[in-house]
Amino acid sequence: MELLGTVGSLVSLLAAVLFYFGWASTDAETRALGLRDSIFRLSTSEYLLRSVEALFLPALLLVGALLAAIGLQRWVVTSPGRTRTAVRRMRWGWLLPAALAPFYRLHPALFELVVPLVAIPGLLATAYALTRTPPETAPDTAQRRAHLQIWALSLVLCLLSLFWAVSSYAGIVGRGRAEEAARAVNTAAFPSVVVFSAKDLMIRGDGSCYQHVAGKGSAYAYRYTGLRLFYVSGDRVYLVARKWRPTRGTLWVVRENDSVRVEYVSGPRGREPEC
Repeated sequence: MELLGTVGSLVSLLAAVLFYFGWASTDAETRALGLRDSIFRLSTSEYLLRSVEALFLPALLLVGALLAAIGLQRWVVTSPGRTRTAVRRMRWGWLLPAALAPFYRLHPALFELVVPLVAIPGLLATAYALTRTPPETAPDTAQRRAHLQIWALSLVLCLLSLFWAVSSYAGIVGRGRAEEAARAVNTAAFPSVVVFSAKDLMIRGDGSCYQHVAGKGSAYAYRYTGLRLFYVSGDRVYLVARKWRPTRGTLWVVRENDSVRVEYVSGPRGREPEC
């Protein structure tokens, strides 16, 4: 039962980290584009899905770091002298983040990511060194209580550092996505869209075009081209025009229903006769 409880807690923590990363990266991305993430009304599952791809590299690095730590631990425990030396040095692990302070001005965004990542192993190493007792000595009740307090405080600080690191990395990922979106708006990464509507939707500017539908008996009176698909959430379709830029441009929100039809055009040829 204790194992199941531990696994459940780890899964809950992982889900919380994934959701927070999805929200933080989306928030950074939309802010860089001059928008807000609340506009898109994303669900919890969408935030989780947006976090998965960007976390592959951190997950691989984490596994590599754990394997390296296991190998180092085995190398240290093979010699009593190495163990004593390592424990003495680990007491000062909490100083590692402070040692990085002079390098803040070199790259502030990277600094805010590296500091919490360095703080986590430093705090854990310090807690281990402070609570380690020789095998031949049994800690009394007061020592156990003190050790428990040290580990509790260290784990809280590590958890805060973890969310700090996730927030910093999410900001880097989100701003990178925004830059990519600004470059790729007129490429295949943004599918071309044609909108038909029974009423005038007032879609104008940024390279978009509109025309009256001349066919008799048509259910639609207006046709809009020169549009790109920005995002889809439920029945809401978020569109930008082909000349859209984050610093100057309009995001249109169209709801698909009986009076509005949205067509998606793939390939470069679908873009040529747009306007």
